[in-house]
Amino acid sequence: MASKWERWTTLSGLIAVVLWIVGILLTGDTKDKPAEILAQIQKDDTKIIVGAIIFMIGCGFFLWFLGHLRTRLMAAEGPAARVTAVAFAGGVATAVCMTLLPSSMAAAAINKDELDPSSASAMSNMGDAFFLGAEYLAPVLLIAFAVVSIRHGAFPKWIAWLSVLIAIGMLTGWIGWAFLIIGMPLWTLIVTALLWMGASRPAPIGQPAPGATG
Repeated sequence: MASKWERWTTLSGLIAVVLWIVGILLTGDTKDKPAEILAQIQKDDTKIIVGAIIFMIGCGFFLWFLGHLRTRLMAAEGPAARVTAVAFAGGVATAVCMTLLPSSMAAAAINKDELDPSSASAMSNMGDAFFLGAEYLAPVLLIAFAVVSIRHGAFPKWIAWLSVLIAIGMLTGWIGWAFLIIGMPLWTLIVTALLWMGASRPAPIGQPAPGATG
């Protein structure tokens, strides 16, 4: 029973991505002008709050996904698991920034009757700071993941090199946002699938995991 439960919980990454998408769709695009932002918040306050909550719950499932990922990486790297610790820390830091991303808009929606256009605009733009935090912290997770996969066979090499590519994209200022919005959910889905299918089962310490050399 425990093994079945553990296998099903590897789908937490999939659930996280689905909830992220639903949350973003409910929240909608933010308007540009302060007066338009205030009008949007006052009109769509319920949708914004519900969307933010759903998105943040998705971040909670992402943390559960990180727990599975940490176990897999640690099994391959060995007891010290220094790089695994870096990967997990980078993932948690990214999850925190992503959780805070919709919080300012949700707070604005909760206090919609007390806002003026300038304060509504400021609260809306506050999310950009957390977006940048996620954009520059996620590469820590991705690169550390790639190192453990390449050196110790935790995951196939092709996903390791894809992780490096996504990380480099995030660190490229003018297009980094696209790699976070598209690349991070895609990476989460791929790694979730590998965990589910057992394509990267833990190997004895110091030996590559089955399927990790592809």
